[in-house]
Amino acid sequence: MPVSSQNHDVGQVDAFESGRPYVVCVAGRDVVLVRRGNEFFAIRDVCPHHGAKLSDGLLTGEVSASRPGEQPELLRKDEFLVCPWHGWKIDVRTGCSSLEPDCIRVRRYGVHIEGGRVLVALS
Repeated sequence: MPVSSQNHDVGQVDAFESGRPYVVCVAGRDVVLVRRGNEFFAIRDVCPHHGAKLSDGLLTGEVSASRPGEQPELLRKDEFLVCPWHGWKIDVRTGCSSLEPDCIRVRRYGVHIEGGRVLVALS
């Protein structure tokens, strides 16, 4: 996909460590970029609850319910950003809140890799 007014080059693939959120400015907008292995996800850097910067929160996973005394199982590692103010969890893959995924969400942006570069699409 060629770089266009809608696709913005935010850096080399190797500049982004897996399992860590990064803030990138794309056309004047703060976007959180998360790499999970060879996959990249980008969402708006604003919590829908009270506007905190999601990039200031922790990247975490989801564990399965377990019985008392059993070791919980990690199901989805590094797929949620937790808001630093009130703990709302936002799925970086979909932009949806874990509380009300059908109603509460953050803007999600497409990410493409081309020639070893990470491109974020605002359209």
